[in-house]
Amino acid sequence: MITKPQFSKIPLFSSVRLYASTSSASSASAIYTPLSEFTNIYYSNNTVNQSTLNFIGRSSSSSLRFTPNYRILAPTLLKHSSTRSIYSTPLSTSETNRVIEKKSPLDAVSGICHPPAEPSSNTTRDGASCTAKSHIPFEIKVKSQKKDDRSILEQYMQGEPKTLKQLMNPYMTLTKPHLTFLIMLSSICSYTLAPNAVDVSKFLYLTVGTLMTSGAANAINMGREPNFDSQMVRTSTRPVVTGLVKPNEAFGFAALTGTIGCAVLYYGVNPTVASLAAANIVLYSWFYTSLKRKSILNTWVGAIVGAIPPLMGWAACSSLTDPGAWCLALLLYAWQFPHFNSLSHNIKAEYKRAGYVMTAFVNPNLNARVALRYSIAMFPICFAMVYYNVCDIFFAVDSSILNAWMTYNAFKFWLQQRHNYSKNVLEHGGPTKGEIDLANVWAKKTFWSSIWQLPVVLALAMIHKEGQWDRFFGTSEERPLE
Repeated sequence: MITKPQFSKIPLFSSVRLYASTSSASSASAIYTPLSEFTNIYYSNNTVNQSTLNFIGRSSSSSLRFTPNYRILAPTLLKHSSTRSIYSTPLSTSETNRVIEKKSPLDAVSGICHPPAEPSSNTTRDGASCTAKSHIPFEIKVKSQKKDDRSILEQYMQGEPKTLKQLMNPYMTLTKPHLTFLIMLSSICSYTLAPNAVDVSKFLYLTVGTLMTSGAANAINMGREPNFDSQMVRTSTRPVVTGLVKPNEAFGFAALTGTIGCAVLYYGVNPTVASLAAANIVLYSWFYTSLKRKSILNTWVGAIVGAIPPLMGWAACSSLTDPGAWCLALLLYAWQFPHFNSLSHNIKAEYKRAGYVMTAFVNPNLNARVALRYSIAMFPICFAMVYYNVCDIFFAVDSSILNAWMTYNAFKFWLQQRHNYSKNVLEHGGPTKGEIDLANVWAKKTFWSSIWQLPVVLALAMIHKEGQWDRFFGTSEERPLE
């Protein structure tokens, strides 16, 4: 939209009669028709104070472009008209022929303000002449579109000034901060729920070590898969894909952070926790990452990766022989399936194109069924946490509300997929677009319910830790002092 300029309104054509010259490529003559409709046209800095003009009632969105010497070009004013020019005076036959030969608005005004340049061999990319630019009184330089293949670290090492934020952001992205935070949360929640959690220093060492080891595993994963990640919208902006970090730099970063993280856990917590963290790095960055392109079993292996951090938190202060540790591990293991299976459903085409073997497109019915199966499994797992004295009885009620919400969405997702891939539907040409869209909707609802379900359930578990409120309300077993 052309904004109205600020200038004194002096009519451009106060005593000049306007004419319209309509011509076509097959006609060398021009018909000049007076246009009484041209009123209130003003000139200032080559800007019209009106964005549209109505020419002979045939067009309602035709704009004018002012050029020097009061020559105005208005292309595509009428249908089936290749050129329409409006001049302050009628054109001669030679001028009319010259206008007819023009192929673009820029060509039509070339040479009006400045004399045309001498013919040259300069041509555009498609071989056309560059005479349309010959009237411009300054040199035009095309900006180079060459991509800088250097990583952010290479640019800094070669002397280019970079802020700390510019240097750190790509490496922070390598760690998948949101996923790493969730893993750390599951670890420290488990530590908090363990019966012997009293050491603040161990808590801090556990937090830092878990963050670093999880980030290292994610960095290796990104460094191994840039060619595959580039084919998916969700992962196409990762730093290794965009070139901000080279694969070898990602591996070096992972080696540094992983080593420091394991050392922190070994000396600050205990060797068991450090061993679990090191095993998880290998399991995620090697076995899971490799299996993603070979078998749908990768989802089950990935779920084991998610179940290890709660064991790390529990092992930081208590024995892994305690059933409570395995209840928390099972909680994280089961959660992976409704979360990831619903996520992968809506981007299954991208996974397939990138070469990842996922249940979402290999067996869509199984994908939804597994999501429902493990959503239901959350109920007995939470009840077991009450049974083994990890949480009090109220946790069974609170957690059931969240588990029921996620299970309902997973059930509707499974029910729709069961219908879409039923024998009767497939025999009649497959599911309709509306039925496919409905499955997508329930998959999204399952995904978002899982996003909220896990952190809230973990928070409720800490609130309802067994014996947490005894010092405030006492217990039935307490007896008054004699």
